[in-house]
Amino acid sequence: MRKAFSLDEHFKQAEHWDLTFDDGILIIDNFYENPEEINEALRNRPYPYWKYNSERDSPNGVDYNDCRVVDKVGHPTRRYDNDMQRILNCCRNHWWRHEYTWNALYEVNCFQTINIFDNKLQHYPHIDSPLGTPDEMSTLNLIIYLDTIENGGTAIYEGAWLENREHQSLLYPVEDDMDLQQLIPHKFNRGIIVPGNRLHGAYIDDYTKYSGDNWRFSQVLFFHPSKGRNGGAR
Repeated sequence: MRKAFSLDEHFKQAEHWDLTFDDGILIIDNFYENPEEINEALRNRPYPYWKYNSERDSPNGVDYNDCRVVDKVGHPTRRYDNDMQRILNCCRNHWWRHEYTWNALYEVNCFQTINIFDNKLQHYPHIDSPLGTPDEMSTLNLIIYLDTIENGGTAIYEGAWLENREHQSLLYPVEDDMDLQQLIPHKFNRGIIVPGNRLHGAYIDDYTKYSGDNWRFSQVLFFHPSKGRNGGAR
């Protein structure tokens, strides 16, 4: 049965967070108040392909399913803004101390393998700010793990920038060209904030965990330091 719902209630933050700052990464455990409800809703909705073009040969939909669901915050409320400022106040303790801009969206990456099970192949590493950007001026990536399988996590790599060719294949033998510097473990309802000037990507230890009816869910949100006076949702 279909039902109406409030995005503010659905994505309500937990009252108490468990915060850890380690090696330049902020970890927020117990992020949402009702993560099981979010997980159930994700498991029962369709997933549109992400970065997909039916006119181009692509392994998406053949070797794996790489999808993204997007809910637009059409009318940001005071609660929504307060929740975002709560996150940003944590960011200001470690990085840019002034205003940020971001897109008023709830975006969740949804991934499962179809026939790739070699864990030497990992998600293509990428950056969201140039490598030489100071941490305090870098775009910040908030990633929230929303599946209960808890396999792998987010990898931080050392190495030279590779041209991002996710449109050709999402998966790549990353450690042939880069050294794995850090792995932030996947934990259900854990948020992590990573400066976008670091090469990073999703990491899966055991692809069998994300096959069949099982999916990897990770919410993403990007905060951009605002050099002007005006920050806020866009």
